Amino acid sequence: MMKDKGGVWDEIVSEKGLVSTKLEEVAAWWFADAILGMEGVLDTMIKSKEHGFFAFGFRNSKSSLVSLIEKMNGYKIVP
Repeated sequence: MMKDKGGVWDEIVSEKGLVSTKLEEVAAWWFADAILGMEGVLDTMIKSKEHGFFAFGFRNSKSSLVSLIEKMNGYKIVP
Protein backbone atom coordinates (compact mmCIF):
# COMPACT_ATOMS: atom_id res chain seq x y z
CA MET A 1 0.00 0.00 0.00
CA MET A 2 2.88 2.39 0.65
CA LYS A 3 4.67 1.72 -2.66
CA ASP A 4 3.55 4.90 -4.43
CA LYS A 5 3.09 7.17 -1.39
CA GLY A 6 6.54 8.82 -1.40
CA GLY A 7 5.14 12.13 -2.65
CA VAL A 8 2.48 12.18 0.04
CA TRP A 9 5.15 11.49 2.66
CA ASP A 10 7.30 14.34 1.32
CA GLU A 11 4.32 16.71 1.75
CA ILE A 12 3.77 15.53 5.34
CA VAL A 13 7.46 16.01 6.16
CA SER A 14 7.34 19.54 4.78
CA GLU A 15 4.03 20.52 6.43
CA LYS A 16 4.96 19.14 9.84
CA GLY A 17 8.58 20.31 9.88
CA LEU A 18 9.97 16.79 10.23
CA VAL A 19 13.51 15.60 9.62
CA SER A 20 13.92 15.07 5.89
CA THR A 21 13.51 11.32 5.30
CA LYS A 22 12.32 9.14 2.48
CA LEU A 23 9.29 6.99 3.13
CA GLU A 24 11.29 3.78 2.78
CA GLU A 25 13.63 4.98 5.56
CA VAL A 26 10.80 5.30 8.08
CA ALA A 27 9.79 1.64 8.13
CA ALA A 28 10.37 -1.70 6.47
CA TRP A 29 6.96 -1.66 4.82
CA TRP A 30 7.17 -5.24 3.51
CA PHE A 31 7.75 -6.41 7.09
CA ALA A 32 4.95 -4.25 8.51
CA ASP A 33 2.60 -5.65 5.88
CA ALA A 34 3.62 -9.22 6.65
CA ILE A 35 3.26 -8.85 10.42
CA LEU A 36 0.17 -6.67 10.53
CA GLY A 37 -1.51 -8.67 7.77
CA MET A 38 -1.25 -11.98 9.65
CA GLU A 39 -4.30 -13.48 11.21
CA GLY A 40 -3.11 -14.58 14.63
CA VAL A 41 -0.48 -17.12 13.62
CA LEU A 42 1.46 -16.54 16.85
CA ASP A 43 -0.76 -14.11 18.70
CA THR A 44 0.14 -15.03 22.30
CA MET A 45 3.31 -15.90 24.17
CA ILE A 46 1.82 -19.31 24.95
CA LYS A 47 1.55 -20.12 21.25
CA SER A 48 5.08 -18.83 20.69
CA LYS A 49 6.42 -21.09 23.42
CA GLU A 50 4.47 -24.05 22.08
CA HIS A 51 6.24 -23.47 18.76
CA GLY A 52 9.67 -23.48 20.42
CA PHE A 53 10.38 -19.77 20.88
CA PHE A 54 11.80 -19.39 24.39
CA ALA A 55 12.92 -15.83 24.92
CA PHE A 56 14.79 -14.52 27.92
CA GLY A 57 11.96 -12.09 28.32
CA PHE A 58 9.24 -10.51 26.32
CA ARG A 59 7.52 -7.20 25.88
CA ASN A 60 3.97 -6.26 25.15
CA SER A 61 3.83 -5.76 21.37
CA LYS A 62 1.40 -2.85 21.50
CA SER A 63 3.44 -1.06 24.19
CA SER A 64 6.63 -1.60 22.21
CA LEU A 65 5.11 -0.20 19.02
CA VAL A 66 3.64 2.82 20.81
CA SER A 67 6.98 3.47 22.53
CA LEU A 68 8.83 3.32 19.20
CA ILE A 69 6.39 5.72 17.55
CA GLU A 70 6.67 8.13 20.51
CA LYS A 71 10.48 8.07 20.22
CA MET A 72 10.31 8.68 16.47
CA ASN A 73 7.91 11.55 17.13
CA GLY A 74 10.33 13.03 19.70
CA TYR A 75 13.10 12.98 17.08
CA LYS A 76 10.71 14.59 14.54
CA ILE A 77 10.79 11.59 12.22
CA VAL A 78 7.02 11.04 12.28
CA PRO A 79 4.22 13.49 13.15
